Amino acid sequence: MATEAKKEIELEVAHVLFIDTVGYSKFLIDDQRKLIDTLKQVVRGTNEFRSAEGAGKLIKIATGDGMALVFYNRPEAPVECALQITQALKEHPELRLRMGVHTGPVSGVIDVNERANVAGAGINVARRVMDCGDAGHILLSQHVADDLEQYGRWRPHLHDLGECEVKHGLRLHIFNLAKENLGNPQLPQKFRRGRRPRWKKVTWTIIFLGVAIAVGLFITQWLSVSRIDNSIAVLPFLNLSPNKDQEYFSDGITEQITTSLAEIHGFFVVARTSAFAFKNKTEDVRTIGRQLHVQHVLEGSVSRSPDKLRVAVQLINTSNGYHTWSKTYDSDERDILSLQSDVAQKVASALRVELHVAETKRLQRAAAPNPEAYDLYLRGRYLLNKRTVDSLQKGRALFEQAIAKDRQFAMGHVGIADAYILLGAYGAISSVEASKKAWPEVSSALGIDNDLPDAHCSRAQLLSEFEWNWRDGGTEFRKAIELNPNSVKAHHWYAFHLSELGRSDEAMQEINAAQKQDPLSPIIYVAKGKISWMAHRDDEAIEQCRKALDLEPTFGPAFFIMAHAYTDRRQYLQAIDAARKYMEIAGDNPPDLLLAYVYAAAGNKAESEKIVRQQTAHTAGFSFYDMASICAAWHNNADALQWLERAIDERSLEIAWIRVDPRIDSLRAEPSFHRLAARVISPR
Repeated sequence: MATEAKKEIELEVAHVLFIDTVGYSKFLIDDQRKLIDTLKQVVRGTNEFRSAEGAGKLIKIATGDGMALVFYNRPEAPVECALQITQALKEHPELRLRMGVHTGPVSGVIDVNERANVAGAGINVARRVMDCGDAGHILLSQHVADDLEQYGRWRPHLHDLGECEVKHGLRLHIFNLAKENLGNPQLPQKFRRGRRPRWKKVTWTIIFLGVAIAVGLFITQWLSVSRIDNSIAVLPFLNLSPNKDQEYFSDGITEQITTSLAEIHGFFVVARTSAFAFKNKTEDVRTIGRQLHVQHVLEGSVSRSPDKLRVAVQLINTSNGYHTWSKTYDSDERDILSLQSDVAQKVASALRVELHVAETKRLQRAAAPNPEAYDLYLRGRYLLNKRTVDSLQKGRALFEQAIAKDRQFAMGHVGIADAYILLGAYGAISSVEASKKAWPEVSSALGIDNDLPDAHCSRAQLLSEFEWNWRDGGTEFRKAIELNPNSVKAHHWYAFHLSELGRSDEAMQEINAAQKQDPLSPIIYVAKGKISWMAHRDDEAIEQCRKALDLEPTFGPAFFIMAHAYTDRRQYLQAIDAARKYMEIAGDNPPDLLLAYVYAAAGNKAESEKIVRQQTAHTAGFSFYDMASICAAWHNNADALQWLERAIDERSLEIAWIRVDPRIDSLRAEPSFHRLAARVISPR
């Protein structure tokens, strides 16, 4: 046998860049070849590759769907190369890479054909680091990050991700390298799955596990005694009408029965948002019970024709799937309100919940004797729930038509008021106009029915957010909750009221109460995030917003709060990314200066000023309060205070947060700030 001549490569420290093509196996063989050819072209075109290769300080290793580059010159070489590759990839969107960098020992041989192969811990760890990332990520080991942190130009771009468990149970401390437009600032999927704490001693694991089991059993027993037995979710009723445009009617019946049940003390009623998450789905009721933490669900169907209305309802025990009660109602539309009242009373009776006299009267009150008015109201409420400016305007018009049919329809007046309040909150009309139009409607509703919870809640919002009458606003919120302890709207807005007053712990208790009623609502998760952000608990704010995005990936307000929380943490790349996503979803109507604020806080005043010029030059509807926060981030307190005064003069709704908003913390030491804030804070 011929003897092969081998040249030994000594064990030495090298700087390794491991590259992998994401989704490679999904391509056809011809396309795979093209991808690898493109990868080789991109890598060989980088200055760092050519420099190291020309100096004889580089070994290249093919790995099938990628490659490893082993640099022997300097620790920065593989990192510079990775950034240059990322820049070049902008010309090749079809090529999606992830990269890992590690410095460690390597060894290998060069055979008679002068082909190099390298092995060792440096290669293996670089690959494991890369495996922790997704497309676009440039991940670094702790060793590499420690080397780079000594240089000022690298430090702002190193983002500590914590530990990641890789092959064979090894745990690596990983850093993400991301500069503006280079790298991927998002948290890798492996870090979103949660991390289990590792205890040094097994005995502690056993102790904590035992405690957790005991606490879990206690909570389960406690819930079954105090809440679960009388808990219920009203699932969206099926629309079986010959005319399929009656969905608004079946949804409206569902919502009104939910409202009727929610006003009964002793019931725990899941809110509309979470119950409607199961619309058009065929989940088993036992699964729904587990997800919503309820013992019963009420489901049904509505069939509506010109001369007949049929509503079938059934109450089901979620622990076993058995029917507890059911009934089919055949009636005309003049009986629809008494039908809803009867359903609520029959459910209460079936679950052995005793109705108080006042509750019985409320259930029996005639909300809208005129069936045409009620139909218009249901159409308006259907549109109001869509929460767009256009749907709010159309919903308001329908409520006004309902009132024209029946001036004594209290909920129609509340609908008009809520539409104006939301239009003011969305910036579609001024807060002054919204308040002026909403107040007469709230007063009319309470004049007709002073025990209407939604009317008290709307009045509380006007008093607090629009008039800064904090004392009376709080009283109205508490009245609304007293009348309807299951009102998510009341708990939600009272939580904001408390947060605006700086009472963050109480605010969190209220928003938690809302979430018990509405566990699948992204709105409530973002509300928790906002309260946490205002209390300077940025990590918690980001976590709550991520949960909202798990439920609804394009929920814009979540990105809005995340952008601010990341800014406060000085994680500016993530903040910019979140702000851009918010802008993509929300659009520019009305214009938003969020991205200008993030750039200002990051120290990029030129880009911030550019956005401000673009937004303010062509639009009159920009926010004076946003301009105050941007000027504060520019460290221009004089201009910031002038903008703040203009925001107060126009009664901007954002001013309600003046006590706690982190964006204007730098203004609080200014004497004139306290003079301005007193106009908002002073009790009335």
